[in-house]
Amino acid sequence: MIKILHIADIHLGMKNYGTVDRQTGLNSRFLDFLHSFDYAVDYTLKNKVDFFFFAGDAFKTREPSPTQQREFAKRIKKIAAAGIPVVSIIGNHDLPNATGEADTLEIYKTLAVDNVYISQKPELLTFSQSAAGRWTLGKNKKSQNIFQIATLPWISKNALATKKEYQRKTIAEVDKLVVKKVSNLVKDLARRINTSQPAVLIAHATVAGAVFGAERKVYVGNDAVLPLSLFIQPWDYVALGHLHKHQILNQNPPVVYAGSIERVDFGEAKEEKGFVAVKINGKRKAKQANFEFISTPARKFIPITVEIKERDKNPTAKVCSAVKKHNLKEAVVKLNIVLPETSADLLEEDKVRRALEPAYYIAGIKKEIIKIQRPKSDVTSAESITPLEALNQYFSLRKKKSQAVKEATKLAQGIIEEVNQEH
Repeated sequence: MIKILHIADIHLGMKNYGTVDRQTGLNSRFLDFLHSFDYAVDYTLKNKVDFFFFAGDAFKTREPSPTQQREFAKRIKKIAAAGIPVVSIIGNHDLPNATGEADTLEIYKTLAVDNVYISQKPELLTFSQSAAGRWTLGKNKKSQNIFQIATLPWISKNALATKKEYQRKTIAEVDKLVVKKVSNLVKDLARRINTSQPAVLIAHATVAGAVFGAERKVYVGNDAVLPLSLFIQPWDYVALGHLHKHQILNQNPPVVYAGSIERVDFGEAKEEKGFVAVKINGKRKAKQANFEFISTPARKFIPITVEIKERDKNPTAKVCSAVKKHNLKEAVVKLNIVLPETSADLLEEDKVRRALEPAYYIAGIKKEIIKIQRPKSDVTSAESITPLEALNQYFSLRKKKSQAVKEATKLAQGIIEEVNQEH
């Protein structure tokens, strides 16, 4: 049995909704991402995983700070030092900004770090298991256990097609050209594997049928979408990275996005974050892989919307009551209050903020004020009619009973006569 931990999209360097941590001096949200990363590392060591697969995007930016690189390296070293091979592919966030520059993970390859394998191009890695149970790169004729790992790092459009191929082509035509070229690369990898031995594919890509998470606004229009059929045969498991939402595109064989390990914003508030624990039979069988999604202790994001009606006499109490229904401890909270203009001045924001105090971070309190549309009256201007005429129009609009109108009119006439006599 081969045990794998499949993780992706760590994105160290995210700082939104964070503050400076007093003990470390680091951004508190940076520490959140490290905390979730540590959870995956500890799981790897505790469960004696055979391989640690990283499916791309180590950092938020293509030029991570020395601190971000240091913290990532600490955790990779911890896994590798335990004798567990780390197989990483390059994601779109790992690529350099200019041709000739190093990618964010290239240093591991340059230093030839033991048990760390960085794949920068599509390739087939073959590992052999020693009698002691240790997996090493390369074919060993004495070993009965062979494990094949094919890689498909992120491949930019510019790397696949020449300027001449792009000329006079629409975006859709360019995408079609890119998909064809990437498909040929994957098919070539598939042809090269030994079908009598287990084989997996690690890819950083957008696959048809996948659901975009909060990153939709970033990726849509930039990605060439690969057909799911490309990832079915002959793989026993396909470990995907790039999309932040954990999802299963196919069951047998499993084609799985691990998703990201931490929430980035409120668009991911309802998404579970974590990694995938995979078990693959050492010999080929009809159903080759079992897998389980493991949630990380990701920071909670709680959006709260409260709607105030005109009839609500105490809007502050209603908002505070709605807030207290949520467990805000250690959560990033965003409050949206929808209220009529007549209630805007009645809302006591200081009390609302006190109700939000248990939260880890208040992302904002937004007041959405609704203007009240009053029905237009058919009553003619008071300057152009007599008091009695105005009274009669009032009764007409209110649909009062005739007897009540007569009595009120008679009383009004008496009052008007008394006033006129005085003048």
